Amino acid sequence: MNRRAIAAVAVAMTIGSMLGASRPVLASSASEKRVVGYLYTTTNGEGINEVVRLARYDDGTLGDEKTFSTGVRGGANHLAPALGDYDAQGQTQVVGNFLLTANVGADMVSLFRIDRPTGNLSFVANVGSHGKKPVSISATPVAGKPGKYWVAVGNQWDQPTVIYEGAKLQRLPSDAFLKGDLSKSHPSDKDRSIVLFQLDEAASALTFVRTLDTYPRENGGTAQISFSPDGKKLVVSTWGIPHFLTSDPLLSEMHPSRVYVYDFAAGAVSRRRFFEEPGISGSVGLEWGPGAKTLYVSNFSIINAKGANGLTVLRDGPGKVTKVANFATGATAPKDIDEACWTVLSPKKDMLYVVSYVSNVITPFKLDPKTGRVIERRPLVTRGSGFAPDSDSKDVTISRDGRHMYWLGSFSSYSINLYDVGSDGTPTYKGQYTIDATKASVGQAGVYDLGGIAQYDL
Repeated sequence: MNRRAIAAVAVAMTIGSMLGASRPVLASSASEKRVVGYLYTTTNGEGINEVVRLARYDDGTLGDEKTFSTGVRGGANHLAPALGDYDAQGQTQVVGNFLLTANVGADMVSLFRIDRPTGNLSFVANVGSHGKKPVSISATPVAGKPGKYWVAVGNQWDQPTVIYEGAKLQRLPSDAFLKGDLSKSHPSDKDRSIVLFQLDEAASALTFVRTLDTYPRENGGTAQISFSPDGKKLVVSTWGIPHFLTSDPLLSEMHPSRVYVYDFAAGAVSRRRFFEEPGISGSVGLEWGPGAKTLYVSNFSIINAKGANGLTVLRDGPGKVTKVANFATGATAPKDIDEACWTVLSPKKDMLYVVSYVSNVITPFKLDPKTGRVIERRPLVTRGSGFAPDSDSKDVTISRDGRHMYWLGSFSSYSINLYDVGSDGTPTYKGQYTIDATKASVGQAGVYDLGGIAQYDL
């Protein structure tokens, strides 16, 4: 079943059946366990967006929850098509001594100063994203200027979509919008953008620098934006135009997503190149491999014939981006396309974990950290005994020591799922922390859509 259909089923679940599920809530007291760092996500609901701060303890558990208001609207809208679901990675980031989060529903980025010993946040400002629907943030230090960072923000705008099939087929937002040559200029292009800011820690200021690029309707707006580890490249994954709520997505109705790569220097981008493949319409999560030449990209909204492309491995070569390998993700792929969307690399860069939204599984891949080659696909990681309704799993992060994994149940369970990670990279389910700030709506899909996950160590 397609992810959007499953999401619609999830919203019809009764509260009674929800409460009957096994949902252990893990929390620890600071008096019992040693705090080793702090973790953040956002409620990203239909009202005012709040940043959720949680203490991380030495045994991997979470507790001491606090919330901090952004003062502006979140990004959820459960009355919209697909219950308002959207896909993006990198919505919340820790940059130096600041936390930044993109407020999807307000077209703003919130800036908070972090009190490192306590993890508490002090609101600084909301800054316009210079586009519509900011969904992803990335940062890199400004060379030769300590305490200053380049901050890139990706604006998605909205998601034109084709749904259903046969006589029921609909094109959203309209037939007219999706008619003709979608690569030609359109007034909405300016709002599908990547935008550069500079963060000055001493001044507690996030300042607009310039719009780096804009995108046509055909290949969609940003899903993730990411600087390379050395800060010399910038990569952007996009949506295309997907075909949902059908057992057989039509290539004639779809337009491919793209993965753009740019050279980056002195606050400017150059040498734009991209990869696209017909039949793949949603590229979301991405990770940089060795030497900033290899890219691991997760894909959803793919035609049945491309079912073994939940993960693609790309190579940024001289003047072009090419595909070097592809792999199936999920339990029964390639026959059942499970909508792979979110990614994380292990601290040693020897494991890649790809999150599937519909089936609530992670597909782990063993990597050669020197060459970036995928060595093998490992057994699936599930959501354990916690409450895990279909179409719930999103962002994931791993502690810097590689021992603990935190995996969001963003869309219905409003939870963080905890895992211990073995020396061989195998995650073992530890339990589920249900967020206090959103627990009254657990099981009501799309009322919130937990936005991003970030952390730091003490």
